[in-house]
Amino acid sequence: MSRSLQDLGLTDFFVDAARTFLAALPPASQAEHELGRVVGVERATYQVWTARGPEEALLAGTLRQAAGAQPPQPVIGDWLIVQRLPGEPTLRIVELLPRRTQFTRAVNGGMSEQIIAANVDVVFIVTTPGTDLDLPRLGRYVTAVHVSGAQPVVLLNKTDLVNDPARWMAQIRTVAPDVPVHEVAAAAGHGLDAVQQYLQTGVTAALIGSSGVGKSTLTNALLGQQVALTGPVRDADQQGRHTTTSRTLYPLPGGGLLIDNPGLRDIAVWDPAGQPVGFQVIEDTAAHCRFRKCTHTTEPGCAVQRAVHQGRISSELLTAYHQAQGLPLRRPKRR
Repeated sequence: MSRSLQDLGLTDFFVDAARTFLAALPPASQAEHELGRVVGVERATYQVWTARGPEEALLAGTLRQAAGAQPPQPVIGDWLIVQRLPGEPTLRIVELLPRRTQFTRAVNGGMSEQIIAANVDVVFIVTTPGTDLDLPRLGRYVTAVHVSGAQPVVLLNKTDLVNDPARWMAQIRTVAPDVPVHEVAAAAGHGLDAVQQYLQTGVTAALIGSSGVGKSTLTNALLGQQVALTGPVRDADQQGRHTTTSRTLYPLPGGGLLIDNPGLRDIAVWDPAGQPVGFQVIEDTAAHCRFRKCTHTTEPGCAVQRAVHQGRISSELLTAYHQAQGLPLRRPKRR
């Protein structure tokens, strides 16, 4: 399938950044450099789509040895400058262009963030009726997408397996009142028109959600072919098994691009300054603790621990808060 770079989401934002980089190169070497977008990430190589189509690329040594504690690492959706050397079959990634948006998750117990996708315009948050519909977690997904700079859209998948999807839709709207919510039955092909309206030419969308909610089935339905593996359904809860193990950016037949992410068990939210957004939630909740200097560990009457037990604050976020405050990590006593 022939694709222009504009079809792949190239805008003036990235063109201007590329021109700035290329203008600093010696004129003789400028012709060796061109734009590309990361469409696949392997252990040591990247699949980069250039004007010639998808090609294999390696990170140049200048980037691997960049000054600083953490050299830049391209992720799915990034725009790059690659160098095409005569006689070399593999491109070299020499510059990572600025990101317009980025989607992150917390790692290392919530103390640091991992960028998992870049330059995403729309994020489809996929859930299903039943045990997967965790409203506090869904709220954290919505907040994370807002913080990333992308537009969140909630998809309630597998609605053909229940008699009253409206009841589940109403629950979702209690935590996402201003976010579009759509009923979908990807395996049966129902509700896809509502999804496709967001997938205009050059628009990059991502699918997130826990394992087994049908993201791979939805990917295959939108692409019109089997490109993502799907797993069998467990009889106990009608949930699928986890199948996607890597991130891939797929150009869609009708326009737009789609990233299928491995299942995320949970997510912590980070603001543009690199601090977990939920820390403010903890501070606000702490105003209702019985003791003014409550450490939110074992004290009686702790409003923060009560919020954790009720699912309104994640235990991972509270652990990150304790570590950021330099507090010893102690488990609350069993009651």
